Amino acid sequence: MYTLQIPNGFFHLWHSYLKSRHIDGFAFPFSTVQKQQLHYILSQPIDAQSSYALFIDLIQQTEKQLNCPHLIFDIVQHIQPEHFGVLGYIASKSTSVAEALQFILRFNRLVIDGQETLPMHMSQVDQSIHIHWGFSHSEHVLINEMTVAAMVQLARQIFSFDQFALKNLYFAHAPRCAVYHYQRFYGCDVFFHQVRYALELNRESLLLKSQQPDPSLNHLLLKHAEEVIAAKSAHITLMTHLHTLVAEYLVFHQDVPKLEWVAQELHLSVRTLQRQLSEFDSSFKKIIETERMKRCDILLQQKMSLSEVALALGYSDQSALARAYKTATGQTLLVRRQQLKLRE
Repeated sequence: MYTLQIPNGFFHLWHSYLKSRHIDGFAFPFSTVQKQQLHYILSQPIDAQSSYALFIDLIQQTEKQLNCPHLIFDIVQHIQPEHFGVLGYIASKSTSVAEALQFILRFNRLVIDGQETLPMHMSQVDQSIHIHWGFSHSEHVLINEMTVAAMVQLARQIFSFDQFALKNLYFAHAPRCAVYHYQRFYGCDVFFHQVRYALELNRESLLLKSQQPDPSLNHLLLKHAEEVIAAKSAHITLMTHLHTLVAEYLVFHQDVPKLEWVAQELHLSVRTLQRQLSEFDSSFKKIIETERMKRCDILLQQKMSLSEVALALGYSDQSALARAYKTATGQTLLVRRQQLKLRE
């Protein structure tokens, strides 16, 4: 359902926060599948990326269990450069705020990536600098808040809390908790329901110096970042074609395509396609299920029975669809249909 990929560091950050409070996050009422996914992610390199879908459930369930709607602000108190992967290290070893922002704009896909990500931009308005990006989807509200809070907290560490300060902050969505919590954490006016997301700084802030710059190390880190970005570009090209082919096949044939047909369309052998998918930590099955779930959400908003939706997605019956949907999203079809109706 969600194509966004976020840093494993965000999962480790959540885990570190709970450990600091001597709380076992695995005791929360997550599904068996979710716990397995979480164990796997926490065992993987911190600078890798994982699906945003699980993270949404992770934070929402933790907010509920701890009765803490401002949880994000508490979690990011534990942020370290490694939680942002290589980009976090690059920013921490930059010589100034201006240089760090240039790297963030250039390599932000190393933090948040996917077909639905929007590029970040920097512009000057009078004596202010704006780092801004657009609103993509209501499901991305959480990750926008998490990323902004983590960026600001990390900047305070790198450039010292006394020096680094925001002028204003703009969110394109409604507040998730009392506005007081936002203002207390950011130390500035925070505006909601705006046309885009934006962090506003005084122009003089660009000149702030890092407390531990290391140009030599950054030179090596930049080479690594460029290699990762180049690999991502190849990944996106292949994955975009694959997702498009599967999505179109579902619409026009009301069934899922065979691997052999997709390989032929891409002018690849089946073995080569499988090898490339494995290199990108994906599989044809994952792509099929992702597109089925996305198409399912569309069909659930139409006047179709669940049996008809199942057949339109190539499932044998409604039960097979229900099991697949619950496994992929943690929700039942009936609950999801009701949520979609409320948004209309």
